[in-house]
Amino acid sequence: MRSPRARLAPIWVVAACAHGAPPPRGPTVAVRAEIAEAEAAERSRHHDVARTHYQQAIEAARDPDSVAFARHEYAETLVTWGEAPEARAQLEIAATANPGDASVWHDLGLLRHSTGDDPGAILALARAEQLVPNDARPRTALAALYWKRGDKANATREYRGLLALELPERVRAKVEWALAELAKP
Repeated sequence: MRSPRARLAPIWVVAACAHGAPPPRGPTVAVRAEIAEAEAAERSRHHDVARTHYQQAIEAARDPDSVAFARHEYAETLVTWGEAPEARAQLEIAATANPGDASVWHDLGLLRHSTGDDPGAILALARAEQLVPNDARPRTALAALYWKRGDKANATREYRGLLALELPERVRAKVEWALAELAKP
């Protein structure tokens, strides 16, 4: 007869395999450290040093979360430096690395619009909206972009969708104003 321990051995093996450590989520410690150094340098207005640390973070990034984080952070700073085309390129890579990151898609949509790519902006903002349907930011940006392009039907749809969300009263009043304006001939 097998001992109780021997009878439980197969169960322990299955349990050990089924409860292995989950893969790490979020950027690695090394990538976070480089970004922190870059941000500290940026606060001190040492832009060249900051650029070096952002680039080192990108080089250190090996997993999708780290790649997306490093490139998104770098893109945000590139925008402040007036380097929108390079910022857009960084966000395109970040979106590919982590296609489930709504903030990357939102920012990419804004940059695509600012560089004249409205169809690409609409796709990126719609992706952000799909990922976080209860977040007003992508829907607001989409509504404004549609309105700016003269697409009143889609702008109205987005603004009506905003009314279904929990909004501060001030924002709700602006959405209602926009709907009233869009309803005018």
